[in-house]
Amino acid sequence: MTAYVDSASGHPGTSNGLQHYRLRDAPPRDPLACAGLLRAAHSLLESDDLSEHLSHLIHTPGERPTRTPWVRIYARHENSCSRRFRDAAEPLTRTYRKIGGPQEYRAPQRDDYRPEHIPAYLEPDWYERHFAPITGIAPKVLRRTAAVQLVQWAKGGPLDEAATYLGITPNLVRFRTNTDFKRWERAGRSPAEFERVLRELGAELRAPRQPLIDYQHRREALRDWALPPDEWDALVSELPPLPGPIRPPVGDRKRQDASVFIWVQVTRGEHLFAPRPIEAEQPENVQHEWALRRNTTWYNLVRPDTFRHYADLRKLLAEYAQQLARDIDSSAGRSPTANGQPGTSGQ
Repeated sequence: MTAYVDSASGHPGTSNGLQHYRLRDAPPRDPLACAGLLRAAHSLLESDDLSEHLSHLIHTPGERPTRTPWVRIYARHENSCSRRFRDAAEPLTRTYRKIGGPQEYRAPQRDDYRPEHIPAYLEPDWYERHFAPITGIAPKVLRRTAAVQLVQWAKGGPLDEAATYLGITPNLVRFRTNTDFKRWERAGRSPAEFERVLRELGAELRAPRQPLIDYQHRREALRDWALPPDEWDALVSELPPLPGPIRPPVGDRKRQDASVFIWVQVTRGEHLFAPRPIEAEQPENVQHEWALRRNTTWYNLVRPDTFRHYADLRKLLAEYAQQLARDIDSSAGRSPTANGQPGTSGQ
């Protein structure tokens, strides 16, 4: 049992940069104060939702959680706390650490599923059933953060290693876990709500509705993949003719964007982190030009009311992606060869 008090007065202190605190590891001498402290501790530890109760203790409006007196004291005594208490406090007191910075190894917390069963951009069905009610936070933030947290729970280690495992490149996007308290505070939500929903999903993965997919195998199989030119030519030859004299371009730039679309469908990752080997082979000025048009092409490929050319192309690419995913899943230890079909690897 630990409490903090003002070192001068002996009364509970507040953090204003001038106060000094000393830890109190023994019960107060006053019987009533001691009884009140023990009752409060008992009520807290017996709570059905410990994270929710801790969030009220930790969260100070306008102040970063890692700077509150409660968290400072907890950090000094974390190793003496119970596993349940640490599991509840973890998502409320930690943030993503920078790559290359000091790391703290954390053991796996769950065995409901394996890390390879988690896609880098949470499955849409998982998101809709569990996280959609959490309004005020961008869906892409929830889906990305949930995926990283699930991998860390199953794999152990620091969060940035979990992000790297999923192929999330930190130099392309900077993000924090659900302990980015300012975002949650602005949305009027509690990080404990995210934690509770995430644990519900983790428990569901113990007995999934369908067999779980090895997304890590898919990511490895398509690590530096792009549609081969001959397969791309075969695909675009199936596009229905368009009226009028104008023909949309179907060169290497669109082949690259089509490859990204297929990669996203197969790996369930974000297009931001897809490999772009065709683009990488271009001169620097061409790469810059392609990058400027990248978002427009992607938007046309995924928007529901897109132009006929993109709608027809999307249908063909989706069918290709489904077949490629089946090929990868049925060939454990194998990866696509240069012609886009599975072949042996490591030989």
